[in-house]
Amino acid sequence: MASTIPILIIGGILAFIILRGIINHEFNEKLFAEKKQFLYEWHTYDNIRETLYLNVGDKIEVKAVDRDPKIKSMLSDTTMYDSFEKKELPYRVLKFSDNLNEQYYIITITKSMLPTKDLITGVGQIILILIAGLVLSLGLVSRAISKKIWNPFNNTLFSLKNYQISTPVKINFAQTTIDEFKELNQVLSNMINKSRKDYVNLKEFTENASHEIQTPLAIIKSKAELLLQSGELDQENMEDVGKIYEAANRLSRLKQGLALLTQMDNNQFDEVEPIEMAEFIYKNFENYEELIAMKEISLTKTINGHPTLILNNTLTYVLITNLINNAIKHNLKQGFINLILNNDELILENSGTPLEGNPENYFQRFKKGAISDSSGLGLALVKKICDIYDMRISYSVNNQTHRIAIQF
Repeated sequence: MASTIPILIIGGILAFIILRGIINHEFNEKLFAEKKQFLYEWHTYDNIRETLYLNVGDKIEVKAVDRDPKIKSMLSDTTMYDSFEKKELPYRVLKFSDNLNEQYYIITITKSMLPTKDLITGVGQIILILIAGLVLSLGLVSRAISKKIWNPFNNTLFSLKNYQISTPVKINFAQTTIDEFKELNQVLSNMINKSRKDYVNLKEFTENASHEIQTPLAIIKSKAELLLQSGELDQENMEDVGKIYEAANRLSRLKQGLALLTQMDNNQFDEVEPIEMAEFIYKNFENYEELIAMKEISLTKTINGHPTLILNNTLTYVLITNLINNAIKHNLKQGFINLILNNDELILENSGTPLEGNPENYFQRFKKGAISDSSGLGLALVKKICDIYDMRISYSVNNQTHRIAIQF
């Protein structure tokens, strides 16, 4: 269709040019025929100026000259005012010379081109209408054919858009008689079935690994706590057991973070609800009041809006608590935290030691700062949640001021 339109337009233009050339050629031939008729009457009949040749052309001018101007035939176009039409009209002029009774003359035959112009305009309009009709009919036919041909593909695309790998419902493609689409649907079905099996296996592995790791970690932490509280260990052994307990805690947090990331990758948090962000943030900050007081951190809250977002409650809790925990853990003694909430943005600023390198790198997994007991997954979880809900997050540092901004 796209290639047909230029061809039709070019063909129409060429046809118009050719027809115009033919019509103009015929018009010129008619002028020459009238010249021949005039010369015949001019040399045959007496007193011709007042009689016969007045019917040749629209206007004839005969001018006597002293010598032979040697004008055989000269065509030209001009415009003249028409008192009937009350406007300038196009005319074609044929000028030639002749000798009669030893007297030289210049004869000018002027003929109106208005009928020819009207004919050319009419032909052009007809060609334009034909091209428009052809383009419109081709477009309608092409659309109808394309719709019929591509209907199975659109059905397959619709089924893919509405399919969720986390749901056990099997995808069913519409039946089609086109072999290519049959093969496409078969390949997609095999691919989706394999992906579904891989997803189920990965989910089971994650759940089993999380469950199996939790029990030995709980035993290690419990035994370490008993040893620390027994009072039978010397200082060196106490420190060693304390390191074991801290390592078990870090491993437990790491396990929880990786499990959460895997669940997010598998779209297991698809339940959403309206969450009033200001109230949600206030409630979570209350859980950290004692920790903030212990580090003597000044907290400033600036609420310029009360946005309500459609989010998963669990993921929102992880998002906010990780941001707060990060701002407190990496803060300075007697530092500050500034919370700013607008209708389209959440900003959290806190004091802290300057960072080396690009702060955005800390959104990567296992990227740690100066705090050695960090799992390195806190900001990675925050970034992942923002990506799920199409929120933009940025991290910048200016001297000792760290700033994380989330645009809703």
